[in-house]
Amino acid sequence: MPTIKEWIVIVVLVALILIPICWKFWKGWDRPSLSSLLEMKRRIRERDIREAFIEEDAKIREQHRLEAAREISLRKAQAPPPVEKAVLSSAFGNLGVIDSTGTAVLEGSTSQSDEMVVTPVENVGSLVDSLDTEDIADEVIPEAAPVAVQLQGDASADDIKWDANQEEDDWSDIEWS
Repeated sequence: MPTIKEWIVIVVLVALILIPICWKFWKGWDRPSLSSLLEMKRRIRERDIREAFIEEDAKIREQHRLEAAREISLRKAQAPPPVEKAVLSSAFGNLGVIDSTGTAVLEGSTSQSDEMVVTPVENVGSLVDSLDTEDIADEVIPEAAPVAVQLQGDASADDIKWDANQEEDDWSDIEWS
């Protein structure tokens, strides 16, 4: 019967022989089949083609963007040629009648009547006194009505205080969180 040392030597020799044999069979079974290799190559080729198309499309878009920016900058840099005064006067002369301001009046436009022109008022006090305030209805809500302006004829500009009733805001009672 072999001793423990002999058993150890036998096991080491068997392991040295079986390890390469097992490794060879494992590598043979672990490899992909021919159809899976062809499928992987096809997918890699499709991915490369798709990436190439995306890259070319990005280059073309960038080129279009640069051309558009160049065209816009050229348009901004070029001012339209000035029009001669004789051409302008003949163009306005072809339009029709010229009014008192020197502007051409078109044929279909309405003329401004003298009734619509407002004459300046020299005495505002008499105009305010002439207003009829008796017909104003009592149901008018002051908040909805326009703000009334009180004219103070005897007050100087220094006596009027526009923000006299505004107090300093006190924010101490608000809890900011």
